[in-house]
Amino acid sequence: MIAVFKTNVSSDSELNEISPLLNSRFKEIKWNIDLWDSDKILRVDSPRDWTKEITELFNSIGLRCINLEIFHSEPF
Repeated sequence: MIAVFKTNVSSDSELNEISPLLNSRFKEIKWNIDLWDSDKILRVDSPRDWTKEITELFNSIGLRCINLEIFHSEPF
């Protein structure tokens, strides 16, 4: 599944703050944040839905993260 979030991560320092937390807590996900996008989009590729946990993690360090959409891939 791919989840798309709107965030307020606006600088490299904020990205450097959230990166190790995402990497250590969610080892099986692939993620990226597009700082050039006006909505600072976070894309998460994962076998399960971590929406609640990711949103809570952002909120715990004073950042905003709002789920916009979830795409579920079909099995082959």
